[in-house]
Amino acid sequence: MKRQSVFPGVLFIAIGLYYLFQTLSLPYSDQLMNWQVILIVIGAAMIIQGFISKEGPMLFPGVLLLGLGLHLYFVNKLAIWPKSWGMYTLLLSAAYLVTYYKTKKSGLIPGLILLAISIIELLYTGLEIWLATTFSFVGNFWPVALIAVGIYLVMKKK
Repeated sequence: MKRQSVFPGVLFIAIGLYYLFQTLSLPYSDQLMNWQVILIVIGAAMIIQGFISKEGPMLFPGVLLLGLGLHLYFVNKLAIWPKSWGMYTLLLSAAYLVTYYKTKKSGLIPGLILLAISIIELLYTGLEIWLATTFSFVGNFWPVALIAVGIYLVMKKK
């Protein structure tokens, strides 16, 4: 027997709960009636679909939407919530690593690299200042380094 898609069912449950909260004016419903919660619900539905029906490709966007929804929801509600760009690389890292965990195909290396970048950025708040002062001499010539790397990648033997 073929397993049916769980995603539409979870989505209908979430939409029903949304309108039930709105109709009955339940406590805390004003805090749950925003677009961030919609991202969280869609992401959770995709993750549930990915794990239950063994659809690995649903995990990557699911983790991204869930993570973005949680981040954007809590960034203005909790004073200790990080507001830096490191959270976005952390979310991408989590999406790659969860997808790799489920599929065992690809995503481990990018996930670990993004995780390392996130940890460095989130733990060292002065990193941006240090980078700006250390590499200020580069100025307008940083594209030359990109061109050099590109030429190396094109010319190297396989």
